[in-house]
Amino acid sequence: MGSRGAAGLTVFTSRRDGDIVLVTAAGEIDIASVGQFRSALTAASGAGGKLVVDLSRVGYLSCAGLRALEETRRVRPALSIVATGPLVLRAFAVSGLEAPVRSGLREACAAAGA
Repeated sequence: MGSRGAAGLTVFTSRRDGDIVLVTAAGEIDIASVGQFRSALTAASGAGGKLVVDLSRVGYLSCAGLRALEETRRVRPALSIVATGPLVLRAFAVSGLEAPVRSGLREACAAAGA
């Protein structure tokens, strides 16, 4: 299931390896698009299974996006995140968000299974 918002963010939710719920975002997560991102995270959190959020196609992640991830992590402590973009990695580095950020999808899925 996917959605493309007017703010330039595309979010898809799928299943991987049967028990992993994967939320993949592409574009920018900012104040204009965070509602769409938060909705996808909320729906995925209720879907059961292990949760992986792939931000490898996200070029910008605002504090609003980080807040949405933190809210999700409170509900799903085993949340696993993929991020590779320099601005996104910097946002995580300065935020203090206590969620492990992986550099690849395979690694994140393996961590979610642990």
